[in-house]
Amino acid sequence: MEREEWLWKSGVACEYLMGLEEVRRATRIHCYVSMERERELATSGILAWLCSERKAVFMPYIDQGRMMVARYLAGHRFRSRESGPPAPEPLIIDDEKRFDAVIVPVVGADLNGGRLGYGKGWYDRFFESLAAVGQRPLRIGLCFGFQIVTEVPLDPWDQSLDVVVTENGIFNCVSGRI
Repeated sequence: MEREEWLWKSGVACEYLMGLEEVRRATRIHCYVSMERERELATSGILAWLCSERKAVFMPYIDQGRMMVARYLAGHRFRSRESGPPAPEPLIIDDEKRFDAVIVPVVGADLNGGRLGYGKGWYDRFFESLAAVGQRPLRIGLCFGFQIVTEVPLDPWDQSLDVVVTENGIFNCVSGRI
């Protein structure tokens, strides 16, 4: 996807996400920082908006094959890394486990909540760790319309999405309605 198309479609999807009532009411949100080189749906606009709305914003930080929670602050700078998402500077690791919503990147998804990620199981383990302390945030997948497939093959440990947001709209995987 050319950069202009990527940014435009990302912007449209972000508008849909920002209009989602559950996101507007949320006070604590965990959201990935997109990797442009992978053409993940861009989250810079979402992150800026969440901060402007005075929400507590958290992000994943991957180190030595482990996903941790880091604080995201307005105007955060990032350092590119050879693999994985960019590293925030300064890095503020947090042990937070209470989130109203978690926004995750999607390589492929189906409308039943099945999600394909990058195959490391980071979000599956993350959702399991939240469940272990009694937390079940809204699970929102972001992707482009062409990443929606008929069915995602699932393993027993795979964690489902509640909502998928694309430039084509919002799909509720629980109720099956847009």
